[in-house]
Amino acid sequence: MRKIYQYSALTLIAALSCVSSCKDEDRVIVPEWESGVHGLGEFAATTADVNFIKGDPSVDLTIDLLWNSIDHKNEVTKIDLYIAFNEAYTDPSGNPKTAKHGGDQGKLYSSMEGSTVPKDKAVTTFTISQNDVYALYKDDTYDYKEDGNQVPVWNNPDRPDRTTGDFKFVDGDAFQLKWVFTTADGRVFDKWGVSVCTEFPGANCSVNWAAVCSQTIKKPAGDWTINFVDSYGDGWNGAAIKVVVDGVGTDYTLDDGGEGKETVTVPDGTETLTFEYVSGDYDEEASFTIVSAKGNTIAKGGPSQAAGTLTLNLCKENE
Repeated sequence: MRKIYQYSALTLIAALSCVSSCKDEDRVIVPEWESGVHGLGEFAATTADVNFIKGDPSVDLTIDLLWNSIDHKNEVTKIDLYIAFNEAYTDPSGNPKTAKHGGDQGKLYSSMEGSTVPKDKAVTTFTISQNDVYALYKDDTYDYKEDGNQVPVWNNPDRPDRTTGDFKFVDGDAFQLKWVFTTADGRVFDKWGVSVCTEFPGANCSVNWAAVCSQTIKKPAGDWTINFVDSYGDGWNGAAIKVVVDGVGTDYTLDDGGEGKETVTVPDGTETLTFEYVSGDYDEEASFTIVSAKGNTIAKGGPSQAAGTLTLNLCKENE
């Protein structure tokens, strides 16, 4: 029978405090801190993306993982990696729900054993692709309508945007990488207390990511529209939307009044197009929308928009 080991950093701290500060007559025998291991997983510092990019399965996620022996004696001899896939959907009553494909633990993605297991505190690096996760879950079904009928996840009539091609994962999809450690003495560590997951220095219990839209406009040529609003009615007072075409930026603003519009023609052959918000004297009065050449609202902001590059909603734009 497999034993589950849970550790609490708070329990250890409380015990040590008592040993160091309690009076002799109040002291109690504190059990020896049981040996064990925990892990730390995070996106590699060199990775450009920390999410799956919707419509671009070529983008992989790079993750660093290490294990740590609490007493510097116990050794990990096997690491099992699991990936959970959670899908947001709406039930027949209109309530938001989550389909946990793979349950709470997820499905086994890969294992390291023997000489492939890194040493204590040594980082192992690996990648996860959309195709990797699809291979785990491609045959899954789910009872979305709660009527006893299982529907294939990748042939759900209510999600025509999900395909077996480039759009395997779409809005509302979330993922978790989890790990299970087997140690040399045969113990299995696959659950940790809340303190280890969220408070214990140098430890966590999962790496989380989602499916998001690309921030790269694939076909930028055409007429783009910027709609300006100023709640006070005296223009943007130095604020602007900077349109950057192939690295060259031009500021567009509302010179006066409460509303205005600018049409920006992006020429054929343009490779990159980005938008930035330039702060002014009264940002709390300024708001805007940006409409693409295809007619999609790809950005909206204000009042009090933060300065810098704007995050765009390109899910429909790049379909």
